[in-house]
Amino acid sequence: MVKRSLKDHLTVFIISVTLFSMGLMIGLTSSKIQSSDIELRINEFEKNLNSLEVGFLLSGAIKNKTISCNYLQAKIIQIKEQIKDVGEAVIRYEEQAKIKDPDYLLLKKQYTYVRAQYWIMLERLKNECSTNYTVILYFYRTKEPCPECRDQGVVLSHLEGLNDDLYAVPVDSDEDLLIIETLKKAFNVTKTPSLVINSQTRLEGLIFEDELIDYLYNQSAKMEALNSQGLVNQSLLESH
Repeated sequence: MVKRSLKDHLTVFIISVTLFSMGLMIGLTSSKIQSSDIELRINEFEKNLNSLEVGFLLSGAIKNKTISCNYLQAKIIQIKEQIKDVGEAVIRYEEQAKIKDPDYLLLKKQYTYVRAQYWIMLERLKNECSTNYTVILYFYRTKEPCPECRDQGVVLSHLEGLNDDLYAVPVDSDEDLLIIETLKKAFNVTKTPSLVINSQTRLEGLIFEDELIDYLYNQSAKMEALNSQGLVNQSLLESH
């Protein structure tokens, strides 16, 4: 009876180890697939960013700002949807993956870098084509818990969905990248969450939706007083 009991326990142990190993392999495979999918999305996004650079070169070549700016604005609309899809894929991966793919950390660094490039392109487009976009560079952190960062992201995502002329670009301030450190120094970002609006104003701490709309509205009124274009899409204001 003792020998049989030991044999039964050994069998159960072997089965358990086998099932655990299978689960581990499935988890690693699933994680790898998700990571590969994100990599493909990021690479495609980078290609579209490069097409924006072609648009800027086109502007200098054809000497027709109207045509080149129409091209650039059409491309930026496509890219806006694309970066949203990439961001959602990254969030799903972070929420679902119990086993982290080591390659993912490199992908996340690449993703942060291309988002910073995206912000640079938006600011360049505003300057060269005199667009009425509102561009918000949003700094958050990941190394330490930051519930306010998450809430700020929700607010910005909601407002961006309501206003086609609002571009919110989140960047992880904890990423060890020269471009991120440079942007933090340029705008004196020392706290998170922080918002940099149109490369001019820095707002620190969680800014609620109504507060942010009021701020943008006031900025728009000031610009209109100077016979400039408004910063906030009217449909956004009418929705509140």
